[in-house]
Amino acid sequence: MHRGERTAKVIAAVVVLCATIAVLGWGVGKGVAEEEKTDLGKYQAVAPDLVLDTTTGRLSNSDGQVLEQSIDPSGTKIGRYSAAGYTTAVTRSVGLSVINQPVAYSETIKGYIVIDTQTGQVLKQRVYYRQPLQSNDF
Repeated sequence: MHRGERTAKVIAAVVVLCATIAVLGWGVGKGVAEEEKTDLGKYQAVAPDLVLDTTTGRLSNSDGQVLEQSIDPSGTKIGRYSAAGYTTAVTRSVGLSVINQPVAYSETIKGYIVIDTQTGQVLKQRVYYRQPLQSNDF
């Protein structure tokens, strides 16, 4: 009889141990699934003042103005789209003023390019800002 009680206790301990391992395995698996659902990498900062939604391809500036509508509104894959921006000063003309002093007329230009990271294709390319160069621009 003493031996029967011991066997029952061992079986009960094994069942509890198996249940604990199953619960821990389920919790770890659920945690990994939750981590995959995060939006890490959904947005990309694009110089000089743009933000790209990498799932849909929507590009907006720091004021919230949308420069490019969504390329793929379903947006199923994070990192599908990437972008690069630029700011530069371009000299448009050089000459002499009325009093024979050299004068250069320059503009500030801002633009961007959006690509599909799966195919490597350039999807959008545009200059979105062009103004005469001011003394505080750069």
